[in-house]
Amino acid sequence: MAMPSLLGHAAAWLRAPGNQLDYVLRSHLGRRRSRVTLPVESLAQLFEGLPAAAATAALAAEARLRRDFDLTTLAGHSTRLVYAENLALLERLEALRTAAGAAGWPAAGADVAAVDVGSGVFQYATALQRWLERAGSAVPRAVALLGVEIDGYRRYRGGGTRADHATAHAALAGTGTRFLVADFQTLALPVQDVVTMFYPFLSAYPLLRWGSPLHHLRPRALLARAVACLRPGGVLVVANQTRAEHQRLARLLAEQPVQCRAVVSFASAWLPYAERTRDRVGSWWQKQSMP
Repeated sequence: MAMPSLLGHAAAWLRAPGNQLDYVLRSHLGRRRSRVTLPVESLAQLFEGLPAAAATAALAAEARLRRDFDLTTLAGHSTRLVYAENLALLERLEALRTAAGAAGWPAAGADVAAVDVGSGVFQYATALQRWLERAGSAVPRAVALLGVEIDGYRRYRGGGTRADHATAHAALAGTGTRFLVADFQTLALPVQDVVTMFYPFLSAYPLLRWGSPLHHLRPRALLARAVACLRPGGVLVVANQTRAEHQRLARLLAEQPVQCRAVVSFASAWLPYAERTRDRVGSWWQKQSMP
């Protein structure tokens, strides 16, 4: 993601009043729920944009991930983009877990409580659920995964709201996966084993470009809440769009009782927008145990 220009920053700030009005309107008028049928495409040309050797390697990796993480249902109910995004996320999450030495990771066969913060349409719900269920364990774990999104009522041109699409993706992921429109910072939750945050807004520019109201920008409080709801020794996984955002994340988490165990690139050549991922960073933080 390129650094925004001064003009770009100014244009983003000009959107702030409109973002606030749009959010208020959709939050009050958009709550009628619809049943969404997720679109399906053939996966025959999944990696067609890659050079031949890279495509062959990607197909081999896809076969391994499909087998090890039980992605057959997802493969039969996805577009190429959604399936590729799930694959890419799984592959990077496993690289991050390996780099962290699985510090704080739930034991094999243990039950797992996890919350994903800022889930959007939750199109990666299956990848995340399967990773929590199967990574590092020959015996699948029982997973209670909750996706939370504060701005869930934006309505899409093809029908349904963000919440409708997210609910459909959660259902595809299977039993134990749910989606909720709520403010994570005020949501009552039991103690969690894992908290994930994929591309959270830590500064005003990306938040305003996304169309969110400025009052949602509370990065210090957001991260404090994420750490607070973790059990001692639990894991916080964060992916940031840029290295600058990761550095801001690290400064904010320096105020919290967590230790960074690993940092890896979250770039992926498997995605059709691979160039836009080249600066992405994933990090693994473990909450300190009580003395």
